[in-house]
Amino acid sequence: MKYLTQILINKRDALQHRLTDSYRWHQALWKAFPSPAGTPRSFLSRVDNYGQNYRVYLLSDRAPMMQPWGEWATREIASNFLEYTHYRFDLRANPTIKRIIRSESGERKKNGRRTAIYDPDQLNEWLQNKAQQHGFTILNVEVGAPVTQHFRRKNRQGKHICVDFRGTLQVQNQNHFKDAFQIGIGPAKAFGFGMLVLQPLG
Repeated sequence: MKYLTQILINKRDALQHRLTDSYRWHQALWKAFPSPAGTPRSFLSRVDNYGQNYRVYLLSDRAPMMQPWGEWATREIASNFLEYTHYRFDLRANPTIKRIIRSESGERKKNGRRTAIYDPDQLNEWLQNKAQQHGFTILNVEVGAPVTQHFRRKNRQGKHICVDFRGTLQVQNQNHFKDAFQIGIGPAKAFGFGMLVLQPLG
């Protein structure tokens, strides 16, 4: 990812533009990256409450096309940004466990069911496992309380469990760590989860 964009929008204006849940945000932010149908998503996003506003972060491989709402500011990420060894991090994730589902004959089905994690110890274990997969270790972390986010998609209700992880990390494998920054961590990335917000230390 080469560009970081910050968007500020007043909550009243967001309501007028029907930015009322994660799926609405998902649809609105896609419009900033016009592409032929079927093109894979090329950005990560995150939406925060910010006083009377929403603050949106977009991490993308190309500069977004500014939309007719909010205040948009885009900058190119420094070429050496991912070359440090220690960072302060902020990760909003959708921690889940994939359960195995079997047919009546006992055969394992291809697609399992994701179950949300609520237990603090299991949340910490989930993060530690993700860190190991993505080439870094957690030095310290504060785990936020799980929050349920509801959304409506094609007249059907859905929900995600949202957990904020904040702390410091140490990079062990530069390539895997860069991949985590590029593609995000955990499921539901199209709905505003998985972006690794980083601040270099030292």
